[in-house]
Amino acid sequence: MNGKLYIFGIGGTGSRVIKSLVMLASSGVNIDADAIVPIIVDPDFANADVTRTIEQIKTYAAIREKLAFNDASQNKFYSIDIKNITNDYRLTLKDTKNKKFREFIEYSTLSKENQALASILFSETNLESDMEVGFKGNPNIGSVVLNQFTDSQDFIDFAASFKSGDRIFIISSIFGGTGASGFPLLLKNLRGLNPTMPNSDAIRHAPIGAITVLPYFAVKPNDESAINSSTFIGKTKAALQYYEKNVNGEKSSINTLYYIGDERTKQYENEEGGTEQRNNAHIVELAAAMSIIDFVSIQNDDPSLTCEEDSNDKIYAPNPEFKEFGIEDDVQEVLFSNLTQESRNSLCGPMTQFVLFSKYMTEHLQGTSSQPWRKDDKFDDAFLKSSFVNNLKKHIKAYIEWLSEMADNDRAFKPYKLMVSGADLYSIVDGVKPGSIKALWAFNKSGYDLFDSALNEERTSLAKNLTLEQKFIELFYIVTKKLVEKKYKF
Repeated sequence: MNGKLYIFGIGGTGSRVIKSLVMLASSGVNIDADAIVPIIVDPDFANADVTRTIEQIKTYAAIREKLAFNDASQNKFYSIDIKNITNDYRLTLKDTKNKKFREFIEYSTLSKENQALASILFSETNLESDMEVGFKGNPNIGSVVLNQFTDSQDFIDFAASFKSGDRIFIISSIFGGTGASGFPLLLKNLRGLNPTMPNSDAIRHAPIGAITVLPYFAVKPNDESAINSSTFIGKTKAALQYYEKNVNGEKSSINTLYYIGDERTKQYENEEGGTEQRNNAHIVELAAAMSIIDFVSIQNDDPSLTCEEDSNDKIYAPNPEFKEFGIEDDVQEVLFSNLTQESRNSLCGPMTQFVLFSKYMTEHLQGTSSQPWRKDDKFDDAFLKSSFVNNLKKHIKAYIEWLSEMADNDRAFKPYKLMVSGADLYSIVDGVKPGSIKALWAFNKSGYDLFDSALNEERTSLAKNLTLEQKFIELFYIVTKKLVEKKYKF
């Protein structure tokens, strides 16, 4: 794909999927776009899942800023550019801060007849809902509040930056409030954009993909909470019926629509929003991120990306595609071997490289001052205390935390035995027996000794005019790629 991919992540699920995409991008999984542009849509500014995602994007950007990517570079870690066109990667919604829904719709100024109608459409609990913590599983509220998408300056900035050849992807859940209501509204606004908006024609005719995330977790019962997971399935069925008629009907407004969910639904704490809403990472979010990677891999001339205009000026996709994600075996703990071959081809090599890099950075780097690769290339203590290395360590810590959370979830994604170390380091890929390396530099070496020997072997092959940051990442990318190819045949 030639062009940028704008990713609208709606609600908490949208943020968590974007975080998974950032983790995949950091490990060098191929994302075939010139750049990705995350835009988080969530009125809950204090949501911990949102703030964690934004923190990781910022750390990623700070690391990438010190790197260069050209034909002479082999490194793929942090290779995709992540651009920011809004305030902190968010689309700000007007009039939601410190307001109840009653105040948002200006209930007190309505006529008696309209107040009566509002009371029929919205319960007293709805009217008293705090807009600052999202819509608490109420798409009827979300559909009113989110209908102001195009009024914000952030949306205007998005439109102004959009170019012909760019694409759009929308992430949303279907069983809550923000995502279920936000997806069809955003899609409607994109396809029917006001001609006065910058680049309106390019946006209206742009290829649009989306993933609809079905229930994949539950929340613990709480009589004081407005969120009740026993309603998730009913809301999903109702939303799917609406989507069938208004999104992907006879004249589909979406080019490619992905579906994912899981019957295994681990119960999370019932937190309505704010700093306490912090869900552990889940394999469903990883798979949803892979749908984004799949969407950008579709060739520009593919019929599914075609958009046409009918006699009523409605933009539609005449050849839409609908896709689902699946694993080979219905297991509680998913290894790489349980994924399809296509998924393994995409993930195994890059993720394993980055895991080995992460292990070395956290467990072994500090004691390597006497190694030739450190001394000859001037990776001294000052460099190890630089902001670049500190950002690397910060991101690596989050990466391992992300893997650990998925490994501890239900369903678990657990392809790595993260606790192994020392001589057993290369048994880290669960279910894969590491092979031997037949090379003089590898003779009679294991664990981090083998890693150091590979670093010392490869250091002389690096270009001499690289910055320290570039040389450091380049060296570790080349070495981890060699180790992974020889140990696991990925």
